[in-house]
Amino acid sequence: MEFEDKKIQTVIASDQYLVRLGVKTLLNVIGIESDLYEADSFEELERLVNDVPDLNYLILSEDLLPKQKQDCLKGIKGSCSFCKAIIIGQQKIPNCVFEHFILHSYNRKQVVEKLQLFFQESDSTFGNHDSGTLSDREIDVLKAVALGYSNKEIADQLFISINTVITHRKNITQKLGIKTISGLTVYALMNHIIKAEEVR
Repeated sequence: MEFEDKKIQTVIASDQYLVRLGVKTLLNVIGIESDLYEADSFEELERLVNDVPDLNYLILSEDLLPKQKQDCLKGIKGSCSFCKAIIIGQQKIPNCVFEHFILHSYNRKQVVEKLQLFFQESDSTFGNHDSGTLSDREIDVLKAVALGYSNKEIADQLFISINTVITHRKNITQKLGIKTISGLTVYALMNHIIKAEEVR
C-alpha cells in the first residue's frame, strides 16, 4: 500500500520511547509520509491536540492515559473532531469513543494490517469531506453560539480548549459565509438546530 502523495499530520503518543520508535518504523514500512509529532506525556498530548490545527491522525498508547481513561478520550475526541485515532493497549476499552485498536498480543502482520486499514478508512473519510457541510462538532459549537454562550462556556460544555472553539467558529463562518451571531442564530433556527424558545 502506497501513500506517495499523502502529506499528513500525525501524533504518536506513548511514554515509552521504543513504542514511539516502533510506530514510526511501521509507518515507514507501509508507506505513510507524514509530519510526525511525538508526545511522551498526557500533558504533551493535550498540547499537541490543541496546537496542531490540521491534525489528521493520532496513534495513542494506552499507557499514556490517566486512570479516568474514558473522560480523557472524550476530551481528546472533542478537541479534534476530524482527527482519527487508534489506540495501542492490552485490550479494547469498553464503550470507547474511538473504534480502532492495536492489541499487544497482535503479531507483526496483524499490526501492519490494522495500520493499513486505519489509514485507508480515515483517508476515505477525509476525502469525502464536503467543505460546505458542518461536522457534528461544528454543529455543537454553532448551537452553543446561537444560544448565546461565550467561548469559555462552550469550551467547558464540550471539554475542549478555547482556542479549539475559536477555530471551529472560524470554520463555521467560512463554510456558511455568515459572520454575525444574529445571522448564525437565524441559520440555526431555520435548520432546526435550535428551537426559538431555547434562545436566551
